[in-house]
Amino acid sequence: MARTKPSKERRSDLLDAAESLVLTHGVDALKIDDVVVGAGVAKGTFYLHFASKDELLAALRDRYVERFVARQRQTSDKETGIARVQAWLLAGITEYLSDTRLHDVLFRHESHAAQPVDQPRPNLAIDALRDLLEETALLPDPGATAIALYHVMHGIADHILHAPHDRRRLLDEASRICQALLET
Repeated sequence: MARTKPSKERRSDLLDAAESLVLTHGVDALKIDDVVVGAGVAKGTFYLHFASKDELLAALRDRYVERFVARQRQTSDKETGIARVQAWLLAGITEYLSDTRLHDVLFRHESHAAQPVDQPRPNLAIDALRDLLEETALLPDPGATAIALYHVMHGIADHILHAPHDRRRLLDEASRICQALLET
């Protein structure tokens, strides 16, 4: 029986432990020593996967977005044409509203000022939406349309958190905005 887990599994264990800790105590209280204890690994193992706490947090954000986008893709792949993009958008709103805690803990602390202007960090969700738009519609600038729809999704989700009675009306409007942007 092997005594060590594969590297990918160890990395996942570290991310799982860190996620649990940030949900319980917040980002500011996150300590590498607590992460390695939670993952059941030596501190040196942490540094095989991450150079710093900031790199760990970036990996947690990436994993969050990868899961989020996978759920959107799974929902949207059941549709075709404009309905596919509408399903992606509505799935994103629903997914975000299902549990905002991890999103808010991870992304509330992210500093855009620390990113070099000439090397911006990619937004995996916008990139995935741009790819979906390129597969689905003939648009003059799928990247710009992806940014606009992403912010529609995010803004509607945020508004629904504060005004749940507007949910149906805003979900309908998200679908209408998709329709208007994608019909050519």
